[in-house]
Amino acid sequence: MTKNIIFFYLGLLFASCSQTTTEKDYYPKDTTVSKTNGTPRDSLSFYYPTTIQRDTQVFKTEIDTFMLNWFSSALYSAQEPILYNYYLGHDIYRFLWLRSFHRPIVFTLHKDGGKVWLTTKELDRQPNFIQIRYVKFVPAIILSNGEIDTTESNRNDELPVDSVSNADRKATIVLNQTIQLSETEWKEFEKIIDDCSFWTSKPCLVSFGIDGSRWIIEGHLKRKYWFVNRFSPKDNFRKAGEYLINKGGLKEVIY
Repeated sequence: MTKNIIFFYLGLLFASCSQTTTEKDYYPKDTTVSKTNGTPRDSLSFYYPTTIQRDTQVFKTEIDTFMLNWFSSALYSAQEPILYNYYLGHDIYRFLWLRSFHRPIVFTLHKDGGKVWLTTKELDRQPNFIQIRYVKFVPAIILSNGEIDTTESNRNDELPVDSVSNADRKATIVLNQTIQLSETEWKEFEKIIDDCSFWTSKPCLVSFGIDGSRWIIEGHLKRKYWFVNRFSPKDNFRKAGEYLINKGGLKEVIY
């Protein structure tokens, strides 16, 4: 009888521990998105979520399909893991920097126990993420009576197959460096993150420009995930990106 009672209480203890683990799990763990190590299931997997659950609330990130394809194509080519689906065992901040006239760069700040390091990757180009088919432009003809003949211009003739730009997620990593940082530097970065209200900012704001850059920072901590996407920021959010750019030691044009 005594043994049975002991086993009964041990069972309750294990059940309690299992329940506690589930309560602390803030990642969706969707097996169709990625593996447990963050590896995407295929080349078309999206790297950012359309919704984020925090406690009992579900937030819509309002990121559109165009940006999902654009951003994901760069991260896939950089051989990066997906951060929003599984917790990868240590804390991570990742900054994807996409500029109009320069190569894509990914800065990833890691902290595992007392170890802190920064990885910087640069691609040789922006991968093609949409298919573009070019067509011949046939101007309308102005007739002698002043009317416009659009018969030919309405044909919309297609150019040969080699004039089609196929979608892919292919680019080559031309820089892949890792440098060791200190816990103090990790804390400095988190202070900047707090100062710009990262964890309470809207993931996406409607703002565009002809020439500029996209700054996308993700926070991947044990109990929460978030991302913020901004166009050529000028506020405190910019300081977070600049901190990683400077720590990476790259002499880059910042805009």
